[in-house]
Amino acid sequence: MDIAKNIYKTVKIVKIENESDKVKTFILDKKIKAKPGQYVMVWLPGINEKPFGIVNDDPLTFSIAKVGPFTEKIHQLKVGDRLTYRGPYGTSFLPKNGQILLIGGGYGVVPLYFLASIIKNKRLAIVVIGAKTKSDIIFKSKFEKLGCKVKISTDDGSSGFKGFSTDLTQKLLEKEKFKAVYTCGPEIMMKKIAELCHEKRIFCQVGMERFFKCGGLGLCGECSCKGHMVCKDGPVFNGKILL
Repeated sequence: MDIAKNIYKTVKIVKIENESDKVKTFILDKKIKAKPGQYVMVWLPGINEKPFGIVNDDPLTFSIAKVGPFTEKIHQLKVGDRLTYRGPYGTSFLPKNGQILLIGGGYGVVPLYFLASIIKNKRLAIVVIGAKTKSDIIFKSKFEKLGCKVKISTDDGSSGFKGFSTDLTQKLLEKEKFKAVYTCGPEIMMKKIAELCHEKRIFCQVGMERFFKCGGLGLCGECSCKGHMVCKDGPVFNGKILL
């Protein structure tokens, strides 16, 4: 076991970016060695500890959606305030050369952005960002600045393709040839994408999102999926785990 990653480190917030009404990106005064798909456990003493995907490792950056008491407290923090974390933990996405497809549902775009930022030919990456409505779309401009082709799908048709991200993905798989597909978001979405890739024999990886407390230790068992502990054996798996 890598003991160093289990040691808590306290860092300062140097910049905060508002991605939407619900999502803020926190840029910290620390760089770490991490891989796309991995996560850190963020701790607020006396409140709670939660896992968050990594947006960037130099400097350490993560995006947090306000969905409950813990994240509401984090959203109240200002530049100059401090956060405590441990990690990084987990498995990572394996970049492939050639044209790739990335599908992010909701906040699932976060680890996919980290992946897109490290691939060699970013112009061969097509990114599908799925959201319920236009105001929920995040990271579109970030992906475009990298040079990726971005396609939007919204459930209500308020922006881009009207329908689910899985419907748009199916259309893209029918007319384009991809070396690999990477997806992160709601499990029902990733299951459908894994099935499509299995049918077409395309390499597929999924970034699982499960509730857990221990963070990379495999102790609580809350994140079990087909005999695997998502916190320890994942969160990135071959798409076959959802078939």
